Amino acid sequence: MIKQAKFGITWGIIFFLGLSFPRISEAGAYLVKKGDCLWNIARTWGTSVQKIQELNNIKGTLIYPGQLLKIPASGNKQKGINQPSNRNTITASQQSTGPARENVVNLITTARRFLGVPYRFGGTRPETGFDCSGFVQYVYSLHGIKLPRTASAQAITGIKVRDLRPGDLVFFATKKQDLIDHVGIYIGNNAFIHASRSRGITITSLQNIWYAPRYSFACRLLEKNLKPI
Repeated sequence: MIKQAKFGITWGIIFFLGLSFPRISEAGAYLVKKGDCLWNIARTWGTSVQKIQELNNIKGTLIYPGQLLKIPASGNKQKGINQPSNRNTITASQQSTGPARENVVNLITTARRFLGVPYRFGGTRPETGFDCSGFVQYVYSLHGIKLPRTASAQAITGIKVRDLRPGDLVFFATKKQDLIDHVGIYIGNNAFIHASRSRGITITSLQNIWYAPRYSFACRLLEKNLKPI
């Protein structure tokens, strides 16, 4: 009788756990992978960071690989994080050829994953926020490119160019004309993505009334070194 009781209890627990924990493949649950952050998960599933935090009782923004997140019922999965959308299309005059073009599109897609991540001075990761050079360094690192930590150091990396192409680094001197202190990634259509003190990771026109007079130059890294995710 005791053995039968234990056997029944064991199967009862297994059945209960099967009901309590959703399968990873089902909608409404997501298994965190390396490099994920709450912002890109929320964007992918068409929900908000706050809703995911509330549903999973997460107070901050720190998540870790292997963590199983419940996704709000209203969340509908959108295009995959690494899939380029129409917004990432490069115009014909800006295209490079072959695999290099695809790699640049992937890099810009990666940068867009972090739109809305807040600004933080000295920040180098999406969990805590980015400053301008920390954001550029992090995005390029995901594609196998190691860049210096500061904007002024990144400004002497690569080759200076005038004919901007997506993936080029654009530099600004916001305080003194000869001091580079801001950097972003050119994404085409006369726009760049960067870490703004007031808006966090955002997209801005190079003709912006504040940034245009502070623009200094652009640098291009060797496209053959860009690696897809």
